[in-house]
Amino acid sequence: MKLDHIAYRVKGRHEAAEFFYSMFGYEFGTEFDVEFDDGSKAECYVLLPPINPAILVREGPEVFISDGSPGSIVGDWVEARGGTGGIHHMAYKVKDIDKVVEEWNKQGAVEFLTDDVIDCPDDDLRQIFTKPLDYLGGIIIELIERGSKGFCEKSVKGLMNSTKGLK
Repeated sequence: MKLDHIAYRVKGRHEAAEFFYSMFGYEFGTEFDVEFDDGSKAECYVLLPPINPAILVREGPEVFISDGSPGSIVGDWVEARGGTGGIHHMAYKVKDIDKVVEEWNKQGAVEFLTDDVIDCPDDDLRQIFTKPLDYLGGIIIELIERGSKGFCEKSVKGLMNSTKGLK
C-alpha cells in the first residue's frame, strides 16, 4: 500500500492550490466540476507532485482540492468545520481492492460507506471510502486501485455522494 493522494475540502480552492504551487512545487493537473442531482456542485482541482530532476519521476502524493456551493455535499462538510474545511480523506493505492476490502471487513476495524467498490471502467479505476475514523480524527480512508490514468469524474461523484449527510 502506498499513499496515492490527500483530499482537501475547503472554501477557496484557488488559495489552497496556490499554497501547494508556491510552497511545495506542485503543478496543475486538471480541474472539473461535479454536478449533483439536486443542482448543487463541487469544483475540483487535481495537483501533481513535483518532478524529482535526478530521476525524472514525480515524487509524493497527488493533492485533490474541492470546494462546493452552499447546500452541496462539499459545501455542507466545509460549513460543519467552521467554514474552513480540512483534510477529508487520505487515499491508499492497492493492487487488489477486492482482496483488501474483504480482509478489512473480516478484521472489523473499519466500515465502508458503500457495500460495493465504485468502478470507472473507462479509466481503469476502482475506489471505496471507509466511514470516518474517530481514532484518526474523523478522517476517511480511501482504497484506490488504478491503472495509469488519473481521476474519473464519474467515480468522484459516486464517492462524494457516498459521503452525503456526513458531518
